[in-house]
Amino acid sequence: MAYAIPMIQPTTRKRTIGYTGVSWTCLFFGPFPALYRKHIFGFIGMTLVNIGTLGLSALVFAFVYNAWHYHSLLSQGFLPTGHQFGNVAHNVSGLDNGLNDNLDTLHSSPELEGRRGSITLASPELSEHLIDDHDHTPIPRKP
Repeated sequence: MAYAIPMIQPTTRKRTIGYTGVSWTCLFFGPFPALYRKHIFGFIGMTLVNIGTLGLSALVFAFVYNAWHYHSLLSQGFLPTGHQFGNVAHNVSGLDNGLNDNLDTLHSSPELEGRRGSITLASPELSEHLIDDHDHTPIPRKP
């Protein structure tokens, strides 16, 4: 089963969908899903390999193609929508340098930032709105 991943190109704001998981469409329709997704290199590559293997490679492409297309979109500058435009929260945790198994030595406070032995973790906080959400008031039409 494939899962859709909405993606956006930050500079042009062009949107597309990337997929992850098994591509049943590639299993049943061969290289044509690549042509539908405008992945020309994927279409030509899958066609040549399918001809060379007399169609036996279709089973392999069913498991590989969605990841190939997703990484192709990443190389073109597309990013998953929630990752680029969310805020990043930095959590600082300090661990005592001694060889002590006591878990009470684990601290989490802003004072530890910059202290030797502290570990900084970044975790994304996804925004609730897409970048182009705006007031959806209807535009008046000329009579």
